[in-house]
Amino acid sequence: MATEVNDEVPRFLNSAYVENLMKKIVREKVKVVKYTVNPVAKKGNHYGSIVLRMVVDYTVGFKEQKQISLILKTGYDDKYNEEGGVKFTKEFDFQKREVHMYGKVLDCFHDLLSSINDKTTFSCRCYTIDRTTNTTILEDLLVRQYRCANRIERLDLNHTKLILKKLAKFHACSVILKKKEPNVYEPMEKALFSRDGGDARDFCLALYDAGIDFVSKWPGYEYYVNKMKQFRKKFVEKGIEMCELDKDFNVLLHGDMWNMNTMFKYDHDGNPVDVLFVDYQVPYYASPAIDLMYFIHSSIKEDLRLEKQDELVQYYYKHLKETLIDGFKYDGKFPSLLEFQIIVLKKSPFIIVSLFVVLPICLLTEGTDANLITLISQDEEGVKFREKMFNSSGVAEAIKKMLPYLDAKGVFD
Repeated sequence: MATEVNDEVPRFLNSAYVENLMKKIVREKVKVVKYTVNPVAKKGNHYGSIVLRMVVDYTVGFKEQKQISLILKTGYDDKYNEEGGVKFTKEFDFQKREVHMYGKVLDCFHDLLSSINDKTTFSCRCYTIDRTTNTTILEDLLVRQYRCANRIERLDLNHTKLILKKLAKFHACSVILKKKEPNVYEPMEKALFSRDGGDARDFCLALYDAGIDFVSKWPGYEYYVNKMKQFRKKFVEKGIEMCELDKDFNVLLHGDMWNMNTMFKYDHDGNPVDVLFVDYQVPYYASPAIDLMYFIHSSIKEDLRLEKQDELVQYYYKHLKETLIDGFKYDGKFPSLLEFQIIVLKKSPFIIVSLFVVLPICLLTEGTDANLITLISQDEEGVKFREKMFNSSGVAEAIKKMLPYLDAKGVFD
């Protein structure tokens, strides 16, 4: 058997593993002729998991040779130092969450939509799950001509509305499934910020501190630097408050809704016609406003983020109501649009996570080696890397625009 394997591939992924995997996928007597394995992103450009593309040539019986392209998502191998970012992925159970989403939750969501004659899908096909290594084996969406939008240019209105509509349906399904199976989200109980720790606080604080250092170099911004430093003292507590259950209405969040966790299908004129979510490692149950703030203030074009926020929230709300109330006939407590806009306002402090944690990653210069280990490392390499992140084009512009906005809303107080 001929093989080509990149040095970032985890140790368990060998010829015997591929043979067994193909038997599970094809469900017939299969012979692997050759396979190649390479990271989906450039070396170093993975974050919460190792994502690999494996192309397998195989035969079934004496029939002609076939080829399949697969995406494998798995955790960091034990050869990595389990500190910092890697420690976070394991304490927060990135892989276990994603396995539960593909193995249970997403199938339930799709079944629920089918029951109201809605053919919406949220994800690619999951061929199988290896629970021993917490590895998901997925279809390669490139085969169906889905692709990522340009993360540095960020998303226009058409791309944004596609995501918001599908996110609304995702949230609606989560409410109905929770009602049917109250314990279904138990593997995702810990939120991004949690009172018992083991959460994203160290990750977020490392980048927020880098943001403070960045703004400190701008003449005339001493007022905002002082505000940011004062907020730093209550950063974790405020994060915990934001992630606690809303008293009236909660959903299963995607949890990491930024543009690189989506892939789009385009028509012949280049217009986006569908979107699928491709990462389910950080879901947790909380207010839907968190997903909205996270997405809007990390991933859409600069001239849309503030000017169109209320309209985008309204657009999301419209589709949430259509699916949950009109479609599923949900009879539980549901906020009016005005009440929902107030909820969004109350969750405004979460914009700080989008602005100082997610946006610099989104706008990171193309070709820069990036990973979760370097991202929050306290050594010289980590410090220099975060400096480079904040010096990427567009980051300063966004922060300068948002600081007066956040201060006017009282977010730092």
